[in-house]
Amino acid sequence: MAIFRAETKSLSRGQGHNLAAAISYRAGIKLTDNNKLNPDARSYDYTKKTDVVHSQIMLPNQLREQLEARGIELDFQSIADLVEIGETTKRGKMKNSARLAREWVLCGVPELSRAENIELFEQFAQQQSEEQGVLSMVFVHDPTAGDDMANIKAAAKHKDMAAPDPRNIHAHILLLTRKLDLSRDNKLSLGKKSDSEVSNDERTRPVVPKELIGKVDPETGEKIQQGRGLCSNSEWLKNTRKQWADILNERLVQKGVQPVTHKSYKDLGLTFKPTQHLGKDASILERKGIQTEVGKYNESVSRYNHNQIRLAADRLAFRAEQSVDDSKRWIDSINNGAVRAQHRIERTKRQLDSGKQDAERAVGADTEIRSFAEKNSRYAEWAIKRTGQIDQIISGSEQPATNITDQERQVDSLIAKHTRTTASISPSPFDDNARRARAIKLAEEQERFDTAATSYDRRTKYYSGRIESVNKQLRRIRLGYAQKLLDRHKEDNRLRPGWRESSDDYPNKYDYRQSDLLDAFAEKFTLNKASGEDHRDYIRRLSDTFNSPFFTENKPIMDLLRDPKAERDQYDAIKTHYDTFIKNLDEQRKTIDDKKKYTLGDVGQVSRMTAESLSAPSYINALDNYINNEATADQNKTLAIRHRADTINRTCQQFKHGMIGLSNIREADKRQTHSEALQVSLNTFRSSYGNELSTDQQKAIDSGLSATKQLVQSNTMRFRR
Repeated sequence: MAIFRAETKSLSRGQGHNLAAAISYRAGIKLTDNNKLNPDARSYDYTKKTDVVHSQIMLPNQLREQLEARGIELDFQSIADLVEIGETTKRGKMKNSARLAREWVLCGVPELSRAENIELFEQFAQQQSEEQGVLSMVFVHDPTAGDDMANIKAAAKHKDMAAPDPRNIHAHILLLTRKLDLSRDNKLSLGKKSDSEVSNDERTRPVVPKELIGKVDPETGEKIQQGRGLCSNSEWLKNTRKQWADILNERLVQKGVQPVTHKSYKDLGLTFKPTQHLGKDASILERKGIQTEVGKYNESVSRYNHNQIRLAADRLAFRAEQSVDDSKRWIDSINNGAVRAQHRIERTKRQLDSGKQDAERAVGADTEIRSFAEKNSRYAEWAIKRTGQIDQIISGSEQPATNITDQERQVDSLIAKHTRTTASISPSPFDDNARRARAIKLAEEQERFDTAATSYDRRTKYYSGRIESVNKQLRRIRLGYAQKLLDRHKEDNRLRPGWRESSDDYPNKYDYRQSDLLDAFAEKFTLNKASGEDHRDYIRRLSDTFNSPFFTENKPIMDLLRDPKAERDQYDAIKTHYDTFIKNLDEQRKTIDDKKKYTLGDVGQVSRMTAESLSAPSYINALDNYINNEATADQNKTLAIRHRADTINRTCQQFKHGMIGLSNIREADKRQTHSEALQVSLNTFRSSYGNELSTDQQKAIDSGLSATKQLVQSNTMRFRR
């Protein structure tokens, strides 16, 4: 199984290091320190060290091409001399605190061949050489190839020593801390420091034009220094470790070996503790059977991690069993539900068939009734007609009454006969059997209703429990956010003012902007603890405040409490549009100001402040247009409003100091030109933004005007004399 190891350290004279000694040991060769300023200079012989299987000098492409074009070859002795002799002060003294090189110790992969490991080591070294622009050296040690001199020393003392771990193939990569400059006479010398060796402040400072270096920043009052515009040292270290992990994993995937990661246990969310590297001396003692403090500590950490793995495995097994049981219950529930659904479908089909039959019977009965009525109606009409005929017969023939009576009986008999025949064809729909069938059907419907009601009650009870459980969980989550708000002032949760901490070094801490947002949020909703308030009452009040609507309405703040880094990234992404707008606006203003300073007859700071006061109204107007633009994000509008207020305040101060500075202009015509320009710009500024000025800002302008009046009076008196 592959493991990840990428450690770095500096080789410096302050720690007693010597580059000739370092190269000699890592390459298994003999080198001499030729620095005449070093009283301890001597030769270093490590030729008995036979586990060195590869030594190589790596150059950035540009330097390699220059050396090849001039026929210059480098070896380890010349590199050691170049650094040891070159790291001196301007007065020709040895730098006792000079950093000579940076070392990376990389662990190889036993599943790969020696040649493959060497290829990966050289790939990493070449990558670093190109990025830093410095020379690097690769030294690969393989315990299977020979002895690291520890066994030889032990044998000389007649002591037994365990054999080294044959899997411990590793590389020492040395990178020079300075770039190499090649002169016209083909001499190499040490140049400026590489990016990895400068201070964090220099790395993170922005790159500025050369003409601004050394000048005083009007906003901070400090001299402007050149920067490199890079990430912080901690981020660079993480990125470099990731580069080695990416190089390894690309080859491990091809070999079917499990990949490695550069992340720490903490970044991976694990509770494991890291072990400490034994180092050369401790490793030799451990192989001799002598237990060291580092070895004892690593054993205790290994036992702790083993217990953590066992507990994690037990928890995983328990959760797996629970998941299996839950799955079985779900499957059974689904199967039971499928059976119940099938029964319900069949019962519904039977109900539909029964309803269809009832409908058919009803239609048939209705048809028979209508037919019966129609037939009786026809017979009634026929009877009436027949009666009319009988009346005609009686009135016309004057037959005896007995014949009429007989005929009437015959008619009645005929009607009764037809009526009995029709009634016997269609049975009555209101008999007892129909009523019993309807009663049975109603009883079945009642039973189905009761079953459905019981099932509904059971499901309601189940989901009520689930809802209550979810509400409790949501309450715990909301209380967790409330606790994060309470803990925002702890040193582990926010950047400490005055400590020069940055969000690059501590991405999971609240930065200064985020701390101000949380403080304002707590002040707005009275979430801070009142003086004399009982702690339990305070927690209860917070719990009542952090309800679901409050949580939803203030989702941006909750996102900030949950993940400061994600909120910061989103803020920076949106702020990019604002930064670009301000940058372009400032560049346009600077161009205009430079022209106005030239027109005024540039006399220094007074000309600069006069020119900026003249361009202030148009600058503020551009900010107003940006703020009123519907496409501008609310976050950027807030930033622009704040910048607008700062611009107005700064303009008031420029009026003040510009008018006061008129007395320093010796030429009368230039002084008059600046005075008139300031008066014109002040009138324009007051007419546009006079209603917005605070008392202090108005006082600043009045102070400048007062200085101008005194200057005029002084000049008038001087003229009269």
